[in-house]
Amino acid sequence: MRALVTGASGMLGLNLTELLLKEGWDLTFLVNPGSLKKRPWAKSLLKGRIVESRVEEFGERLDVDVVFHLAAVMRGPTWRINYQGTKNVLERVSFDKFVLVSSILALGDSLNQNASEDTLCRPRTGYEKSKCEAEREVSKLEDFVIVRPGWIYGKYSINPDILSIVRLVKRGIAPVLIDEELPLAMVNAKDVARAILHLVKIGAKGTFNVRGPRMYSMGELIDVISSVLGKKPIKVRLPKLAVSLYSKRVDVARYLLLAPRDVPIDRLRETGFNPSVELDEGMEEAISWMRGQGII
Repeated sequence: MRALVTGASGMLGLNLTELLLKEGWDLTFLVNPGSLKKRPWAKSLLKGRIVESRVEEFGERLDVDVVFHLAAVMRGPTWRINYQGTKNVLERVSFDKFVLVSSILALGDSLNQNASEDTLCRPRTGYEKSKCEAEREVSKLEDFVIVRPGWIYGKYSINPDILSIVRLVKRGIAPVLIDEELPLAMVNAKDVARAILHLVKIGAKGTFNVRGPRMYSMGELIDVISSVLGKKPIKVRLPKLAVSLYSKRVDVARYLLLAPRDVPIDRLRETGFNPSVELDEGMEEAISWMRGQGII
């Protein structure tokens, strides 16, 4: 099977690549110019043809069986990369099946009411709008899968959301965002990658939420990170107003403000897939990798 993997040097891209290579896929990787210098560990993992290009400027004509479209940004030129980049790949590449990794944040303001896959999107931020419109483009296809993960973490991540919390806990400060009971739809990148491959293998079509084996809480996240680091940090609660101001720069904070009680994954489970990576196991691997890279 031939596939194009966009955003291949990122956390999810590398976790998916590992699975695809084990199964003998013939892969072409699309990575942002300079990303392999920023992520030196990625180059040795990407066994296939590497194309360095911005996704919205990608100009090659490819013919593959599956497109795994993971390339996206959460801040900056979200419309250009997330929406126009998706349209460009759709126009440039010939494929049988298209897989778009979106986000539960595509629901926007609807998220805190009903996070099911059939809920109407009411996006507010640039990121949410770009993801919602990208979904609409992809859903016009005959054969597509749209995956909406929750808060992704795991090995190969240098994203500032989890990394900043880990660094603070290491220094003895545990930032409790809004409330310890705040529900979190955490999901390990391995589970997202496994879900994507599973859905392609069974020929599934449609939109699927993906989160971990269960919902967690902000308190559990802090306690797990503290335990892995062997720290007993002072917990500092950041009120909703502070998180609201932070959300203007980092969209994952928008998820914390909307905080759905549950992100249902019944549709995914009905296909025979069950997430298996618990938060403590996944965070231990992620932090171990960060230490090995000298990131923390």
